[in-house]
Amino acid sequence: MKESEILQHLEEIAEKLAVKVQQVNLRKDYYNLKSGLCKVKGEYRIIVDKHLNLSEKIDVLIDALGEFDIEGLYINPYVRRLFEKRSVAGSVPLLLESGPADTHPSP
Repeated sequence: MKESEILQHLEEIAEKLAVKVQQVNLRKDYYNLKSGLCKVKGEYRIIVDKHLNLSEKIDVLIDALGEFDIEGLYINPYVRRLFEKRSVAGSVPLLLESGPADTHPSP
């Protein structure tokens, strides 16, 4: 599966979860901002630095979407394995039922 197809599938998963994905220029700001999941006015968003390469964008989306309960959604088997590898690696807590952990700061 091509990286561009993986990215598109992950964006579709985000849409099903009502999570907006925004690709923005994080290098133009003077702040040390990183790509990832955030909550803006009560809505979850995944902010992705548009300067990242495709594999880095995929990593950001896998990490962010892994915070949600995605078990009931159709996920391409290859992409599902990416989620499984991530959870086995222990980089993030187990999948949650209704949304991300409260450990994420609210803007």
